[in-house]
Amino acid sequence: MLRASKVLIPVFLVAMALGAFGLWDRLVFGKANLAFGSYIPWGLWVGLYIYLVGVSGGAFLMAFLHHGLGIAALRRPARYAVPIALLTLGAGLSLVLLDLGRMERFWYLYTRTSSTSLLGMMVWVYTVYALVLIAMLVAMARESRQALKWLSFAGIVLVVTFGGGEGALFGVLGSKPYWNSGILPVRFLFSAFLSGLGLVAFATVLFKRWASDAEDAAATRFLRMGLLGLLGLNIVVEFAEISVTLYTGIPAVVEAYRLMMFGEHWWVFWIVQLAAGLALPLLLLALPLGARPGWLGLAGLLIALGYAGTKQNLVLPGLAIPEFRTLPEAFVHARLAVTYFPSVTEWFLAVGVIGTAALAFVLAIEMLPFLRNHEAWGAEKREPHRLAA
Repeated sequence: MLRASKVLIPVFLVAMALGAFGLWDRLVFGKANLAFGSYIPWGLWVGLYIYLVGVSGGAFLMAFLHHGLGIAALRRPARYAVPIALLTLGAGLSLVLLDLGRMERFWYLYTRTSSTSLLGMMVWVYTVYALVLIAMLVAMARESRQALKWLSFAGIVLVVTFGGGEGALFGVLGSKPYWNSGILPVRFLFSAFLSGLGLVAFATVLFKRWASDAEDAAATRFLRMGLLGLLGLNIVVEFAEISVTLYTGIPAVVEAYRLMMFGEHWWVFWIVQLAAGLALPLLLLALPLGARPGWLGLAGLLIALGYAGTKQNLVLPGLAIPEFRTLPEAFVHARLAVTYFPSVTEWFLAVGVIGTAALAFVLAIEMLPFLRNHEAWGAEKREPHRLAA
């Protein structure tokens, strides 16, 4: 067993214990101990849901590049990408399920959904995508390369669909000017690719069980350049959205951005999103030390953590600006506040769900032969110059 696995398994077990307490509270007391209210009905869980589902799509991009486009250097990272994609999808959907008032009615989305409902369509896309991921794991175990190729093409279509669809779920809400943007689906898709690729890079470095050879060097080089390119794309997209929307001067939008940058949770924007998720990874990857696997893994982790903050900065400011400015003063109650900070139950359940997914990943790569032994499953001897092709 890898040293990293031995260290992390107890940590993830503690996270699961905290999550079990949070789940007990949620099942017994419902939403009584959650920090939601009438004005802010979404919080930590919804932000993590759209983030984790996006990470799943970004991780799948790695599998598509290898199995679909045949980039040989990504053979090893692609092995980890598929279970990461499946487990982050499961974690994200679990959190949004816990957010529902009547969790037992989730199946209504399958049986009573309107044909024009974006949310209903997304549920079906998620379901088919999950089946594709499971089929890919089976094909990986059987080393069926042809099946993996066609499944990866099917999967990337679904990833683009729900990656942009997540942004559309928010972008079509005309009553929320902060969200109402045509560029939001593009922003969601690019940020998903970046955060997912960052997490796969981190996992590949942390759980490395192969020699530092030409293939490993080519994978490191590809991941470094890929992350730099996606960081650049995300900077352009976010600058375009922020500059254009602020230039319009719509009061609700300007106030939401002011709240995000200088409000109670300013640190999520400046420290988590900008410093940890953008500036530090950009510096690490641009400098020569970014060519080293350890620094690449650190940059990938920072990107993954930083872009979790972007989704919280998307959800909360859009809800914290009331439609009527004097509404919070007209009716005073704990459930009628426009300020929000996650409760202990919310934190425990979020930590527990993510910890469970992480533990499942570690156990999978340690126990499943086709994930544990990279060199015996699918290895091919290639010339170094072909690895970067």
